[in-house]
Amino acid sequence: IAPAAGEDETAQVVRDMHERINVHVARSERAEAEFVVQTIERSIGGHSFFSIDSGRAADGTQASLSFADFAVLYRTDAQADVLSEALGRSGIPFRRHGHEPIAGRPGVAALLEEWERPRRMDEDRPLRVALRDAADRLLSRQDADAGEIEAALLRLSALAESYGGDVRRFAEAIPLASEADAWDPRADQVALLTLHAAKGLEFPVVFIVGLEDGILPLKWGSGDAAALEEERRLFYVGMTRAQDQLHLCRAERRLWRGAVRALPPSPYLDDIEAALLRLSRASAARRRPAAEAQLALF
Repeated sequence: IAPAAGEDETAQVVRDMHERINVHVARSERAEAEFVVQTIERSIGGHSFFSIDSGRAADGTQASLSFADFAVLYRTDAQADVLSEALGRSGIPFRRHGHEPIAGRPGVAALLEEWERPRRMDEDRPLRVALRDAADRLLSRQDADAGEIEAALLRLSALAESYGGDVRRFAEAIPLASEADAWDPRADQVALLTLHAAKGLEFPVVFIVGLEDGILPLKWGSGDAAALEEERRLFYVGMTRAQDQLHLCRAERRLWRGAVRALPPSPYLDDIEAALLRLSRASAARRRPAAEAQLALF
C-alpha cells in the first residue's frame, strides 16, 4: 500500500527529483491546459515556428526532452477533453489513455471485428501485419473514420507486441485490456492518463491537473474516511510518477458537473512543505489569449 502524501514522503519525492514542485494556479480549466502546452513548448525549445514567433519558446534552445517525456495526469477521464483540444490546437502529438477496457471503443471494436472475419487466412501471418491489413480494409470504406481506425490500430498493435504476437494470448487479453496495457513507450507523444492508468509508469516531467477539493480528492457527498484515504494514496502515486519535474495545477473556476464552479484548493496541497514548492499564477497583465498562462513567480 502506498504511503500517505504527508510531509516526509513528499520531501523524499522532491529530493529524488531535480527541481522543486511547482504549484500553478490558473483562472480556468482552459488556462490550466494552456499552461501545460506552454510549459511543454518551453521545455523542448519550441516544436513549431508558431511557438517561436509567438514567444512561447525561445529559438535555438537545445532540447534534451522529447514529447514522450511528458505526462498529464487527472482524476477523471472527462478532464482530458480540454487538454486534448489545447494540445491538438498547438500541434503537439499526444495519446490519451484511460483505465477503461479498450474493447468498447468504437474504432477498436470495428477493427477487431474486421480482424476476426478473415482470421483463418491470417493464422500464419504476423499479428501486427494482420491488424494492419484489417485496418486498411476498413479505411477503404467510404464511411470510415480514419482517425478512429488509426488510433485503434496503434492501441491493438502495442497490445499485440506486449504478448509477443501470440494470437491466442492476444485474443484472451482483449476483453479486459485497458489503455495502460496498450502502452507503447516508444511513441514520441505526450501521455494523457488518469491517475489509475498511470500506475507503474514514470516520466521525466509530470503534470497533475484539477487539484481542487471535490475533484482530487474526488467526492460524492461528504465521502467516507476510507474513500478519502484511497484518494490520498492515488495522489501520492501520481506524484511519484515524476522523475525530474512535477507540476501541480489547479483552476480558480472550472466547468464541473454541468456548471462553472469555484472549488477550493485540494487539501493535499497543505500536506506539502512550503519550502519544497514554487508557486506560479496566471498573469492578468496581458489580455491576449496566448498570455492566459504567463507566469509570475512569487
